[in-house]
Amino acid sequence: MDWDDRVLLDNNVSFFLWIRKYDEARGERLTDWVSTLHKGRLPCRLATHKLEDRRGAYNINCKVVFDNGEKWMVRFPMVGKVMHADEKVEIEVATMKLIRQQTSIPIPDIKAWGLAVDNPLGLGPFIMMEFIEGIGVDEIMQNTDARIMREDINQDVVEKIFRQTVRFQLQLRKLDFPHIGSVISNSTSSEPGFATTISSRPFTKKAHDFLADGGVDVLGPRDKIYSSATEYFHHIVDRDLKQLHKQLNSVDNAKDARDKFIYWNVMKSLIARQVLPGRDNGPFKFMCDDFQPTNMIVNNEKDLKIIAVIDWEWSYTGPAQMADSTPFWLLIESPNAWTSIDKRFARFQENLELFTRILKEEEENVLGAVPENEKPSALLGECQKHGRQWFHFLLRRGFNGPNCVPFVKLREETEDWDKLVSAISKEEIEAFVQKKVADLQTYEKQLAETQERYQAALKGESEDLAAFLDKNVEILHIDTQRHQWRSWSCFDG
Repeated sequence: MDWDDRVLLDNNVSFFLWIRKYDEARGERLTDWVSTLHKGRLPCRLATHKLEDRRGAYNINCKVVFDNGEKWMVRFPMVGKVMHADEKVEIEVATMKLIRQQTSIPIPDIKAWGLAVDNPLGLGPFIMMEFIEGIGVDEIMQNTDARIMREDINQDVVEKIFRQTVRFQLQLRKLDFPHIGSVISNSTSSEPGFATTISSRPFTKKAHDFLADGGVDVLGPRDKIYSSATEYFHHIVDRDLKQLHKQLNSVDNAKDARDKFIYWNVMKSLIARQVLPGRDNGPFKFMCDDFQPTNMIVNNEKDLKIIAVIDWEWSYTGPAQMADSTPFWLLIESPNAWTSIDKRFARFQENLELFTRILKEEEENVLGAVPENEKPSALLGECQKHGRQWFHFLLRRGFNGPNCVPFVKLREETEDWDKLVSAISKEEIEAFVQKKVADLQTYEKQLAETQERYQAALKGESEDLAAFLDKNVEILHIDTQRHQWRSWSCFDG
């Protein structure tokens, strides 16, 4: 199983309560507030009906237009979709300012931003940025009914988008960092005096989703940073094992429990050999778990010039070998989502060949003269040996089962896999299986009870929804940190 449905019901109710407050504020209260943050304090109006507000997986965006014709996008992380919203926004803003300062990658200009305490509407942290007129790359490249690249797409289009994306990646690669963690601003001044530091934990999509959808907090202390790839890889695999142990429904059955315990313990034993020689201690490189063509905007379908790269959440610094490894986005959907080697995999490999060719053509143009063994294309090649790219895929995405393509390929490319399995304690395996079978029984019982309470709460008022959340803390031991938003001003009275 992937997600904890008890937790998702808690998320749903949290979202229902928040979106009601958003809908109430989405009018003059919102536009009056936005006007106070414009340098000329110009009046503004909402440009669209609320049903046209852009909703992604984590954020909701509404467009406003000022009297002078200027257009902004007002962006809120959605409660029930985002945990630690203040931290997420703070990192995203610092990241966008850093990239705007250090590269020529087109990024929307941030007009205003703030944490939950700065929002008089009580709706939580926010970012206001210039609105970019254009067409989303996802509208051009992605199937309308599935998150995967269209089969009928013109290869010239793919190459044009990939080439620009590679150039952006190479610009990001020029940035060096001393530690693994998240970018935080250490300046309160405007952009000319802007400075950053790596002093906060790597706030990755994988760790966030374990918390949001699995109910297991694997983030660790806020100020924890890492000084080596080895240390960081152990941290990641340990948190996969923690999720496996702590999430009641992290397995489907006894066989799945046995396989997952074995596979993740093999992953841990592979860490030492998977760290590239000479690259353990940095310098570390910029990474973003949402950096992909579908989060880019082009000017039109003919020119296909990328005029904005958006959604910089889940940005952090990480080992160079992960940054230089095979991109997950080559077919839009990551191979982690596939449980069979089929035509999708063949298409992925074709796009990898295209990506590699473009990388070799562009790396010197962007980076200048670089020793052969330091070229990104050379490191990409190293990552395609000994299952290393599949190891990286498993590190970067969560909720991986034994049958997902990266695990299948990693096992296939690890010659001594069976020997590594035989080294795992059989007693520990069986103890884990027994625990997880018992966990599943507890989970099914609690889920049935939670679903019953959920249906009853939906028929009531806001007070009934709030009572549902209170009961979840009491019965399911839901971490109260998930409900930090309930202290915001629009909820505290």
